[in-house]
Amino acid sequence: MSDVVTLDEVVSKAAAGTGLDDFGDPAWQEGLEVLLDSVAREAALNEIGRTILRNWIDERLVNRLRLVDWLRHHPEVQTEQIRRPLVVVGMLRTGSTLLCELLACDPANRPLMKWEGLQAIPPPETATFHTDPRIATEVEKQVAIYSMVPQLKAVHWEPGDGPTECVALLTQSFRAQDWHGLFRIPSYIEWFHACDMQPAYDYHRLSLQVLQSRAPGRWSLKAPGHLLALDPLVATYPDARLVVLHRDPVRTVASSTSLSVTARPDSLTTANLDGYWGPMWVDVLGTMVDRLVEHRERCGDERFFDLHYRDLAGDPVGAVSRIYEHFGETLSPEAEALMQAHLDAHPQGKHGTHAYTLADFGVEELLVRERFSTYIERFDVEHEA
Repeated sequence: MSDVVTLDEVVSKAAAGTGLDDFGDPAWQEGLEVLLDSVAREAALNEIGRTILRNWIDERLVNRLRLVDWLRHHPEVQTEQIRRPLVVVGMLRTGSTLLCELLACDPANRPLMKWEGLQAIPPPETATFHTDPRIATEVEKQVAIYSMVPQLKAVHWEPGDGPTECVALLTQSFRAQDWHGLFRIPSYIEWFHACDMQPAYDYHRLSLQVLQSRAPGRWSLKAPGHLLALDPLVATYPDARLVVLHRDPVRTVASSTSLSVTARPDSLTTANLDGYWGPMWVDVLGTMVDRLVEHRERCGDERFFDLHYRDLAGDPVGAVSRIYEHFGETLSPEAEALMQAHLDAHPQGKHGTHAYTLADFGVEELLVRERFSTYIERFDVEHEA
């Protein structure tokens, strides 16, 4: 088939580009094989789509090769302790990017920066953390992306010099949610929702150990997809403090679908995707909150802090202060001032208005409310007009 990207092709390219061939734990290969099979049978990629997919895979394989090689030469890194990480979870489009940015303003926190997630080697150093040349490279990359899809700024703005989701680390084991909204890959989604996520979190921990070895700090992380794997997340980080963001599922489904559409998946495929994205996000987001409810019912609420979107949007700095208080800490005046300065410099709507409704994507509101009824009742989620 002309649209097939093969495992041998991408692995050979990464190995040739680095001169390395040890990818560590071989569990990564199953995920990549399933992804490529799903793409070949279901995504109907055009040449632009194939190029983007190849580049995404190459970035992840190359970083994995380099990180495993670094660990081979610096085995002491694996003694690094990751203590009490603050992890933001929740459905997509619940305000997690804003909260992630605010937490990154606190000098007491150590965020995962967009420029280091896929360019981890050599590990960044504290002395040059804000001047590392990888920052400028990532900024240029993001400028190029947004110039090709300018309307994406109003939907999801994430600059190259800011914090990012730690899903970037999970993608290097090819067990991650990052592909869902760009390519039509239903069989990969089905496999991913049933796969063993522990190998991905083992690599996630190794990545954080490497990154903090020369630029230490208390990690503040976020990735909505952690809701699908709370058991391995907690097994990997037993003292993690989890902040769960809640929002009306009618809004999260519509906004997630709008993001997929705005990211121009139609330009990456020869298939007609009308009617695909809305039901897909109903299913994926529904599975996420189902697993949250199940985990909480089974394991309790002790490690969690629940934050509703209306409270975060209404008083962002106050919401962060309540998070800190819940976990026995105090938001410093310095951090509070830096967070407020960030808000002043990045007002809502700075890059345009994001307008969307479920009806735009052929999804019935009643269907969504019925699908998410258990979640809505369990967490007293407010209806948004």
